[in-house]
Formats: sequence, structure tokens, C-alpha cells
Amino acid sequence: MMRTGPGTLPGLKYERRNRRLSLTPLIDCVFILLVFFMLQTNFFRPHTIEFAKAAGSSGAVSGTDTVSIEIHDNGTIWLNGTATDIEALQNYAAGIIYPDATRVVLGVDPGVVLQRAVDIMDLFNRHGISSISMTAAQQFD
Repeated sequence: MMRTGPGTLPGLKYERRNRRLSLTPLIDCVFILLVFFMLQTNFFRPHTIEFAKAAGSSGAVSGTDTVSIEIHDNGTIWLNGTATDIEALQNYAAGIIYPDATRVVLGVDPGVVLQRAVDIMDLFNRHGISSISMTAAQQFD
């Protein structure tokens, strides 16, 4: 079909052809995006803390020293029933002679940000103390 009329250049005739849209460029773009996002993804395992299930309900393990730490909603830290700060807790952890024979029980108020408890767990881990238990089911007075 030859077309002439308004919107065409005078004296220029062209044919209208039916054209099919090719999916090849679309598929190429999808694969390029797929490769891009695969390369941008971090496949490394993030740093995690693994909690072991309790072996039994026997309570304290014999032959170990137990350190009690409480973190309150108002930000105070209690070490064995005495109010303390993070620097004193750092010094206490550094002064533990037998870290393999030391168990830390970390009690956390329900409103405390979890990162605060994780920071204290990391503090003891840096000093070789890996036996750490965390409880969060009680409200301290």
C-alpha cells in the first residue's frame, strides 16, 4: 500500500510493512542484568554467632567459674551484682586467668538493643571466653 497525505514529505512515497518485534534484544538485556546482579551479590557467609543448645538441665557445670552480667533497659551494666561500665568489664575480662574454665551468664532486659549484648559477647570472645549463655526472659529490679 502506497501512502501519501498530510504528515508525509511531498513527492516521497513509502510502503508500510508489517514488522514483528524481535525478542532477541530483550533477552540480551535480561541476561546482562542477570550477570550484573550475580556479580554484585555477596556470596560470603556473614559473621554470625552460633548458639549451642543446652545439653541438659543440670544447672552449673562443675569446675568452672561463673560470671554473671546483667544489662538493664536504662543502659547500666551489672557485673556479679555490682554496677560497672564497659571499660571495667573489659579490664575484668582481660584479668581472667583461665578463660577455658570460665562461663559467662548474660542476662538482658527485654527492651535492650541486641547489639549491646552482642558487643559484650564479642568482648569476652576476644579474651578467649567462649562459654557464654544469654537469657532475656526476666525483668530486673
